[in-house]
This record gives sequence, structure tokens and C-alpha cells, in this order.
Amino acid sequence: MSNINYEEFYLDIQQVEKSIKDKIQQAQRSFKNITRDAEYGDVKKLVKDIDALREAASELTAFSESLQDIALGFDNQDYFESGEFTRQMIDYCRQYGVDMKGEAGVYEMFPFRLRIDAENQDVYVNRKKIHCARPLQFVQNMKQQVEKYTKSNFNIDQFVNELAAAYDTYVKIKNSDSPVKRNDIDVFLKDVYTYLAPTARARKEYDLQQYAFDLSRLYAADEIQTKNERFVEFGKETSRNVNKLIRILDSNGAEQFLSTIRFFKQG
Repeated sequence: MSNINYEEFYLDIQQVEKSIKDKIQQAQRSFKNITRDAEYGDVKKLVKDIDALREAASELTAFSESLQDIALGFDNQDYFESGEFTRQMIDYCRQYGVDMKGEAGVYEMFPFRLRIDAENQDVYVNRKKIHCARPLQFVQNMKQQVEKYTKSNFNIDQFVNELAAAYDTYVKIKNSDSPVKRNDIDVFLKDVYTYLAPTARARKEYDLQQYAFDLSRLYAADEIQTKNERFVEFGKETSRNVNKLIRILDSNGAEQFLSTIRFFKQG
């Protein structure tokens, strides 16, 4: 199957669902009548209402089989392996203003990581398997998650001081081999991260995506100082050391690439 569109498939499902819903309501009415007929001893009407229930049940079975045929006719494997799921998801991301960047099944929906396992028709968000093959629903849910994450509480003072402490540790080690001691050098943000989350367990609980998101909130904040009255300065994208860059979105939703950080005192 080619040019598979989930929304067309979903519309077919909905049409049969409506017929099933109507028959279920009819069956419920017949059953209610049956219990009343039996209670009041109206045997003639009881027989008629039982026939109505059997007819509704028969039609309900037919609609259920039709529903199954539609579901089995949807080639989910081809849908994923052909790239249709991904293409439709990207289109909805543009439509709903959801950040998405990446390729070859590995993407970023800042601040979330996304992986599409086309072979097994699975979608993973930050290693968590998401059972959703409907691009529109998936993108709408992700938009809500991003907005919820963005509005979550953030102790910026605590973060900047923890970041400064990790920076200072790195600088101290760097200075140990340097004849000229400097305490306000530019340090790659990814190098600072290794001291902020020094163990595999710590990096699992606080991964690079979470780090990037916290950096984006610090980047968007007004002038922030550490508890020892130092200021923060970020270094932007450079042509060298591309692997050291950290991608964030600024307060306007624009893509930025941060490379280094420096803590310094004015004057």
C-alpha cells in the first residue's frame, strides 16, 4: 500500500463506529424493554423485544466484522517503513508550530528526543515507547507536553549556582596544568555537563536534553548572577567543534546553537 493517510483510515473507522454505537443503543433499549416485559408479565411483547435484541446483535456482529476488515486492511508496517508516518508527522509539526529537527528516524522535539523504529512500528520519546500511529494525535499530545514542560517550575538561581560549581571544578583541573591561572575562561558547555552529571546514573536521570532545556531558560532570563556575584556569558555557534554545540530554542522559539560558557566578575 502506498500514500497511506491515517486520517482517511480513521474516517472509515469512525463511520462504522457510529453504526455500532447506534446498534448498541438499540440493543440496550431492547434489553431494557425485555426486563420490563418479564417483570410485568407481558409475554407477547417479551417475545417481540427478544427478536429485536437478536436482530440488533446480528447487525452489531456484521458491523464489528466490517470494522475488523478495515483495521486489517491498514498496512501499518508499510505505513511506517515507507516513511508516510514520519512525513505526515513532520507536516503536522509545521502546522501546529512544534519544533522538530533530525533525520533517519532520530529527531528532536525540543526538549524531547524522538526515535521512530519503522521496522517494529514503534515510536519512542525519551526512551519511552509511545503506542500511537496517528500523526495528528501524536503531534497534538507532544505540543501539550512541550507546553507543560515549558511552564514547569524552574529554580534558576539554584541551576546557575550548580552550573557555576561544575564550571569551577573544570577550570580548577584545567588550571592545574597551566602556568597562567585564569578563572574566567570559556569552557565548552558539554564539558561542564560532565561535571554537572559525573556518573552514568546521574546522566540517565539528567540527560543532555534536560540540560539543554535548562540552558535555554537560563539563556532567555534577564541578567542573572551567581551567589558570589558573577555574571554568565554564553558563546554561540562556531565552525569548529560542531560536536560540542548544544541546540536550544530561545524565548522566541528560534533555533540557537550554544558552544561555551563563562562566569566572570565585572570590573
